[in-house]
Amino acid sequence: MPSNAQIFLLIVAIAFFAIGGALSYARLWRNGNSMRIGGKACLYSGVVTAVAVLVWHSATRGRWLPIGDNFDALIWLAVLLALFAAYVQRRRPLAALDWFIMPVVILLLAGAAVFGKTVFHPYVGRAWTSVHILTSFVGFAAFAIAAAGGALYVYAAAKLRRKQPVGSYLGSLERLEHLTMTSVTLGFPLLTISIIIGTIELIAQDRPTPVTKIALAACVWVVYAIVLHAPMNPVFRGRRAAVLSVVGFILMIGALVAAQFVPGGSR
Repeated sequence: MPSNAQIFLLIVAIAFFAIGGALSYARLWRNGNSMRIGGKACLYSGVVTAVAVLVWHSATRGRWLPIGDNFDALIWLAVLLALFAAYVQRRRPLAALDWFIMPVVILLLAGAAVFGKTVFHPYVGRAWTSVHILTSFVGFAAFAIAAAGGALYVYAAAKLRRKQPVGSYLGSLERLEHLTMTSVTLGFPLLTISIIIGTIELIAQDRPTPVTKIALAACVWVVYAIVLHAPMNPVFRGRRAAVLSVVGFILMIGALVAAQFVPGGSR
């Protein structure tokens, strides 16, 4: 279980991400190099601080486990998502992406502080469990980017319908749709692998079945299966696919929360 000092350092990481997100949003009114550099500095400082918490927590346990418990898991998930967003921003900057991603990163870190203290779950270090967790996390990060692209698509499309100008910080509808579909294409097979491995583990170990988590995971899979096949069906292209990508991510957050509260559901 994390110590109070580790929780404090985690709060420092949250502060870095919050300041970085605020600077990114402030660029709507003052888009200078100092704001851009300050936002990046806060982003990477937050990542480094969060990783320091992970290293400290592992040292306290006396052995190195990349994901030893749900405290580690939620921090790694936040770090992975922040790095994923940083990569997208480095390749083709999209300022509005931070407005969606940074709050999710902050919520994940806050969740680590809360669940790590109050609903602590140690994880078993089996190979299949590690694969299940890894695919779940990378898939979650990909779907977070997809949901961000979908939310921005809906917002930009609404502005266009009202014949209002769409700022460069949003990007074109084509780019946002491409970002959403690329992220779903990456996340969907990982989600499928995660669900299959998780189901096999439940059957093999004869553990209590976390019905809520399984139901939510199944709903997420169906939603993203529809989004993935949207190019083949014009009915689900554009705005509908964007909305579904957001709905799917909300359901995935529900599955993540269920994993913390449902006995046996966190492993």
